[in-house]
Amino acid sequence: MKNEIFRPKLLYRKRINKLLLEIFRVPVYFISASMGYGKSIAVRNFIEKNKRVQTIWLDITNDEIDDMWIWKKFCDLIKNIDFKLGEMLYAYGVPNNNKDVYKIIDIIRNEIRQETIIIIDDWDEEKIVYINHLIKAIILEDISNLHIVIISRKKPANEYVEFELKQKCMIMRQEDIAFTFDETIEFFKINGIILTEAEKKELYEYTGGWTSAMYLALIQYYSQNTFDDIPKATELIKIAVYDKFDEVTKQILLKLALVENFTIEQAVYITEDERSKEVIRRVCSNNCFIRYDKKEKIYRLHSILKNALEEELALSNVDLMKVNSICGDWYAKNFNDIYAMEYYYKAKNYERILDLIERNYTIDLTNLYKGIIKPVFNELTISEKIKRPIAYLTYLFFYILYGNRIAGAKLLYEAKAIYKEDKKLKYKNQILGEIAFLESILVFYNVRRMIEYHKNAYELFKGGVSRIANNKMPATFGSPHFLYLFHRKVGHLKELVEFFQQGINYFIHISNGGAAGANYLMMAEYFYETGDSKNGELFAYKAFNKAKTKKQTSIIICSLFLLTRICVNKNYKNEVKNNFYNLIKEYENLNIPIFLNGSQIAIGYIDGITGNLENLNKWIKNIENHESKDIMPVIGMNHVITGLAMILKGSYIELEIQVEIMLEVYTGKKSIFGIVYAYIFDSIAKYKLYGKEIAKKSLLKAIELAEKDHIVMCFVELAPHILPLLESIKNESAYVKCLIPKCKEYNQIYLKRYCNLEKIELTPREIEIMKLVYRGYKQSEISDKLNIALVTVKKHIASVYCKLNVRNKTIAINQLKEKGII
Repeated sequence: MKNEIFRPKLLYRKRINKLLLEIFRVPVYFISASMGYGKSIAVRNFIEKNKRVQTIWLDITNDEIDDMWIWKKFCDLIKNIDFKLGEMLYAYGVPNNNKDVYKIIDIIRNEIRQETIIIIDDWDEEKIVYINHLIKAIILEDISNLHIVIISRKKPANEYVEFELKQKCMIMRQEDIAFTFDETIEFFKINGIILTEAEKKELYEYTGGWTSAMYLALIQYYSQNTFDDIPKATELIKIAVYDKFDEVTKQILLKLALVENFTIEQAVYITEDERSKEVIRRVCSNNCFIRYDKKEKIYRLHSILKNALEEELALSNVDLMKVNSICGDWYAKNFNDIYAMEYYYKAKNYERILDLIERNYTIDLTNLYKGIIKPVFNELTISEKIKRPIAYLTYLFFYILYGNRIAGAKLLYEAKAIYKEDKKLKYKNQILGEIAFLESILVFYNVRRMIEYHKNAYELFKGGVSRIANNKMPATFGSPHFLYLFHRKVGHLKELVEFFQQGINYFIHISNGGAAGANYLMMAEYFYETGDSKNGELFAYKAFNKAKTKKQTSIIICSLFLLTRICVNKNYKNEVKNNFYNLIKEYENLNIPIFLNGSQIAIGYIDGITGNLENLNKWIKNIENHESKDIMPVIGMNHVITGLAMILKGSYIELEIQVEIMLEVYTGKKSIFGIVYAYIFDSIAKYKLYGKEIAKKSLLKAIELAEKDHIVMCFVELAPHILPLLESIKNESAYVKCLIPKCKEYNQIYLKRYCNLEKIELTPREIEIMKLVYRGYKQSEISDKLNIALVTVKKHIASVYCKLNVRNKTIAINQLKEKGII
């Protein structure tokens, strides 16, 4: 029996590398096989021989929490080859709807110019739902220079099998990557072992081409000259490899099994043993169960060894709590607080999690709330929570926004009572000031009370700033329209704006520049909504430039949204495109969760008022549905965009139901703008379904509300859909007579610039032929029915395709139906 560690030679399999060459022929290459078939090794060997290609290798481990964590890791890896692209994708956030998916595809298409392979290792589509959706979309887009390799233990979903049939995907299945009989025998031969015919048969029957089992069988045969009683893979790896290590090596590897990968420095830190350096180098050089990634300069344990070590860990005397806590210390020391909190959570080291909560910007912790922050505070006693005021109040900030607002308020007031009575409390005014800020969130829609709380916080801070309300926080909370949030009392719009201007400086100060430019923005929106575009534009630029000085992206987004609306109404189409582009750019720069920055709402609204149904349809299919319905303004504005999409699609029955939802939401929140939009939408639906007389009632309700605040632009921007109605009631309302000139002006712009109906002029014969095509007539049948030559029918159809800029019948028919031509 041989005691030394055996280092086998690897077999170069031309067959596998030939199969992997197909990676460059399809958008996605799916490798599906059980653990230990050498999937990752095969791909790495192939990549090593294709060094001209840049690669991104993403390992998805069982420790990952959700899409957001995996997306961050993916973006960090991309930064190694394209820092700008990685930053852009991380800022955009996880693609959780179709609009996100197609935007991210556009970003990737524009940025990737060199042949690139993205390898996703240990794929599990149930863990990464949104990323799986993105990849399926990429398959259909055929991005040149980009190829995705998916390595998975599971069989591919049916969609990938369908993609394979369409030659959009190649699948290497378990039987493809498995060693053949001849390859198995050759593998033993190159390692100096000549088997008998009986041994060959025994070996192949046991391993079945399974790389790991075959590899471990080789080690056992080398050691014992027999295949008798070959154990399971993890048991075998323990016998063949792990048991041969000395106790120092065992203890070091057991601790390293807790991390996905590591550097030498990290290994020494985690194991608290300088001997780790030599152990890792020795084990890595003697076998392939620890591999070194030269590019990333990190070590990885082979999955089978890692599994075996994890089994041993459960039976060992290693203090798991302590080692997990040390892992957390490593990541915290290197300012990777997300990973640090993960390990601290495993170690139940809640004190260190509280420390990291207190040292981070509140908004940066948003994605950690559900997975770590909330569970931690569920475990703490009330006395433990109270002892850490800033961390506890940060938790309450999230709980109020994303949990239960009423329950959060109760906890906040209980904490306030305790802190007020505590005479020994350090930094008491600071803590009470933070509470005052949280109280302002509870009355977010009441400007007067909100500003009173901001003033109270300002006075308590005594010139200082908040540790919770910082300048990274989006002051708009996801709404691209500031006035929309706060206008709650009919007839008090101007008064609201004036009061807001006076009081917003308290928040700007306590948040160290947060919401800078909001006072100008409020004035800009007021001027514009009441029909004064000139002053609206002036103050929008003031808001934009002021916000830029303090990097207040959410205010910049609102300013650009308003400027885009102004350009639409002034018929400045090029400026519309520029502002649209800038809006998207600012959207990408905002490094916060996607649902908090408001750009997608802004873009959806512009698409709606300019008739861009194609883009709006993509947006509408996957409207986000977050749990924080009570406080998130973005949810309310989604209803407006949904209504606009229904108008453009001509879905008037759906629109009527949508109005019921809008009125329920907006009446409950007393949102004046929302109610005005709801009644206008209702008038459009009823006009199309029941006629003018019934529709007029809803429109008059909207006018009655709007007139008291002299709101104009809600009607102007919807003029193409309500102008006949307005004309029919102009004698019933003096206010309508004031609206009609502006509505007519915008209607002309819409018809000239945005309405596709005006751009397509079909002849009566073309319309007649296309109606027959729609009804299912063949071209020869149309020729007979209309008594015209077949070639004439073909020419007319070709002419229609040309005018519509389409290539097939289905798309042409759909467009003509949408435009009401057939």
